[in-house]
Amino acid sequence: MSRRAFTLIELLVVIAIIAILAAILFPVFAQAKLAAKKTADLNNTKQIGTGLQLYLSDNDDTFMPSNHRENDDNRFEIHWSWMMLPYIKSEQIFVSPADKIGGWAPSQWDSATNNRGFGIPSVQTDGTRTSGSRTTQVGRISYVPNQSIIGRKRQTSDTSNVVISTEIDGPSETIVLAPATESKFCMQGNDGEYRTYRPAFGIAARGQTALSGSNLPTSGQLPLEAIRPSTARTLWNRCEGKNGVTAGQPPVDLTLRFTHSGRFDKGNNYVMADTSAKFHPTERTFDPNRFMWGKRAYSLGGLPVVDPVTGNPVN
Repeated sequence: MSRRAFTLIELLVVIAIIAILAAILFPVFAQAKLAAKKTADLNNTKQIGTGLQLYLSDNDDTFMPSNHRENDDNRFEIHWSWMMLPYIKSEQIFVSPADKIGGWAPSQWDSATNNRGFGIPSVQTDGTRTSGSRTTQVGRISYVPNQSIIGRKRQTSDTSNVVISTEIDGPSETIVLAPATESKFCMQGNDGEYRTYRPAFGIAARGQTALSGSNLPTSGQLPLEAIRPSTARTLWNRCEGKNGVTAGQPPVDLTLRFTHSGRFDKGNNYVMADTSAKFHPTERTFDPNRFMWGKRAYSLGGLPVVDPVTGNPVN
């Protein structure tokens, strides 16, 4: 009995069918993988939220500052993540499973110990610093605080303030922790330093200009404005190198640059001020009718935040 072989046409048909199935299934697999990372990341943020809740209960419901100088000595700073570590126990929780660079090392890391064995992301290899403030933080970090709540009360002379949780309007809809950027140009300042110790404002000074936040703003910077979605897009397009824009330093040094434009389909998992964890589309967080970055600048004396278009207070 003779064996029948496949003809060339039959082989080509089979190959074409396999190619079509692959083209259909690969995007499905990619979406499933992203969905799994989104769930794992949400679990991370929930654990961090639980740790924050424990911290607040032990500290008179008062949020920590983003970075605090020991005895007002600017050579030694304690990072917010280090203050929370006793309530979380594991430094690995501060690294998102969806973070493509595996979290940032401290702005000044010890090359002799390879950052205490945690290493550094490849994008940060030019960031070793041997002078300036030494920030004690967890080995790698994928999250950044909202400066409106976890402010820059670094030392006694700073006129910013720490924030009590009961001061916050609508805590379940107010962000307290956001995902950190994964972009070198977003995290790195013009001086070459990686500013992993800095929090991020979703708030700008008048005219959508930069707001430092370690001290109360001047009268010329008022009123404080909610950052417009268009301002945020321009910022991220530049420092993340998105939508055809060459990556580089953004035109305005808004600290929003330290956050991510959207890890998951143009959205992020956030820890809210009530310590819950939720997913929100990124641009929606800047809607002045449902502004999620603080209806007031709580770390700046509770100054009101206005819609830059109407001049009315945000809701």
